[in-house]
Amino acid sequence: MPWLCRISRISTSALSLLSGLVLLLSVTQALAQAELTTQGIELIEEVQFTHWDQETPPPEDAIWETTILPFNAGLGVSVNAITEQHREFIWFRLKINKPETEGRYGLYFWRYNLALNVFFNGTELGGSTFRENRETMSWNRPMIVEIQETSWLETENTVTLRLLRSPWGGNLAPVVVGKLDTLRPLYDTRMFRQIEINEVLLAFSISLTLLSFLLWVFSRTDGIYLWFSGLSFFWSIITTHMVIYHNPISYAYWLPIVHVALDGTILCMYGFIGRLVEEAKKSRLERVLIIWTLLACLSHFLMPREYFWTMAYSIHLIGTIALSSIVIRVAIIAIRTMNSQAIIITSAITVQIALFVHNVYLLFSGSTGQWEGSMFYAHYGIPLLFVIFIGTLIRRFVLALRTAEQLNLELESKVESSRQVIEKSFAERRALELSQAAENERLKIYRDLHDDVGSKLLSIIHADRDSKFGNMARGALESLRQAVSRVNNPDQPLHTFLADIQEETELRLQGSGHEVSWKQIGNTPDLIIRSTIAFNLNRLLKEIVSNIIRHASANTVEVSVDFSEDYWKLILRDNGKGFDPFGPMGNGIANMQTRAEEIDATLTIDSSFDKGTCITISIFSANAGAECEGPIAL
Repeated sequence: MPWLCRISRISTSALSLLSGLVLLLSVTQALAQAELTTQGIELIEEVQFTHWDQETPPPEDAIWETTILPFNAGLGVSVNAITEQHREFIWFRLKINKPETEGRYGLYFWRYNLALNVFFNGTELGGSTFRENRETMSWNRPMIVEIQETSWLETENTVTLRLLRSPWGGNLAPVVVGKLDTLRPLYDTRMFRQIEINEVLLAFSISLTLLSFLLWVFSRTDGIYLWFSGLSFFWSIITTHMVIYHNPISYAYWLPIVHVALDGTILCMYGFIGRLVEEAKKSRLERVLIIWTLLACLSHFLMPREYFWTMAYSIHLIGTIALSSIVIRVAIIAIRTMNSQAIIITSAITVQIALFVHNVYLLFSGSTGQWEGSMFYAHYGIPLLFVIFIGTLIRRFVLALRTAEQLNLELESKVESSRQVIEKSFAERRALELSQAAENERLKIYRDLHDDVGSKLLSIIHADRDSKFGNMARGALESLRQAVSRVNNPDQPLHTFLADIQEETELRLQGSGHEVSWKQIGNTPDLIIRSTIAFNLNRLLKEIVSNIIRHASANTVEVSVDFSEDYWKLILRDNGKGFDPFGPMGNGIANMQTRAEEIDATLTIDSSFDKGTCITISIFSANAGAECEGPIAL
């Protein structure tokens, strides 16, 4: 079933995540245990200590007390007596015998806080350096000090350790004595675990801080990038605390800043998750956590030193509980919706919270063996968490990019479609403007011809009605009138059209000696006749009149115009000799039929040798008008 396959894939991803982290922690723990069980070394836990504020070793008759390492330097002396100007040292003394076998021997210190200097039989062998007004932050760095062969005494040898403590305390782990060849791998392993890995993580987190901040600058509406930038920034401060040798500012300010960064990391992680999984976000709780974090920041700077550590980790624990609440909500959403992203995020954050709680337990309640590995597991979980967050952001960015690309394609398509419409509209408008300009120019030419040439032709006709020149003038005037009529009024009023064809018909027939009778049945509708109808009717009428003049041998011609509700009818009847309508037809009759078909008209010819010829042109009135709301007639 599909949902079972989906559950299987999600479970596999979550288990792979947890398995990888467990394997990493197992290897780390194995390396730590190897340091304690390596053959050929001596682990010294029982030492003597005393308080002495001089930089040189205390005298033999000083008051020495026995203690077991690891040693918490906050015990025995009030921390309020320690100030930035008054640096207090705690001295440790231990006895070792000269090794029976020859070789290069040394002392290995895996944890001390803040700075440690080593004296062998009263001579300083080495240790942490010191800068004025800047405490030495070598607490996370292991140290090897070589014992020169010439320094060994045949009797018992005294190792004296000077530990610089801060107002917030200090500590010292058990001391390891052995050959340098044996101690060097232990030193390298711990340097890799505690310093080198964190140096890489520091560069990684700084890069993430800058990258996510730039993403937010270019996309300020999406606050998730700013929250992730804050998360990376605060973790960069914590990682800096893990790797630096000298703190950048006074320890009295640097240590509170580090714990502010811890609270800031928790807050930004909460805000980031809330925007990553919007359903899990609760704005009210987020505002409360912001206020709590601000108060916590003030507390870290104002808290009395003797209560600093207890209060600091209590505040971190409360923030962790708040973070756990949103993780639980995300887990519920993940289970309900089977969202693989939510499940992986929930698993990663749960592991990180567990590692933090584990470190806190080791710090306050762990045994000597456990204390050696404390406060080192959490920084293995953060990079994994960052990788998951980055993957989620990349996925989010890719989805947003795909959406943007799709919207861009749709926009481009719409722009292209609009461009084509605009170009087509512009081309049509340009063609219309050119056509109108040409039409106006032709109209001007035809009007000039009509007014000038037409008046002269009409003068010739009236001056000499029966001559050959008169007939030619009539034909020329008729053609001119048709051309002017067609161009001057593409669509023209019906009464104008009828007046023009009546004038032309009577002019031609009367000029050829025929009596003309023009009749109209009904009133002329106040309508517009289309140019194609007017032109073809005019040509039909011209052809009929020409046939009457040339072939009919008639004396009289009767023209009737009938307007009915459905049809226009134009009837021409002569009293000529007629012809056989079923006999061979000339080109004139064929052309008349073609013109009638072009305007959906019906041409009827009724002719006989003793009654003359009657030609009827019928056209459906609805097909003739350019603007009409019902049937119109002619």
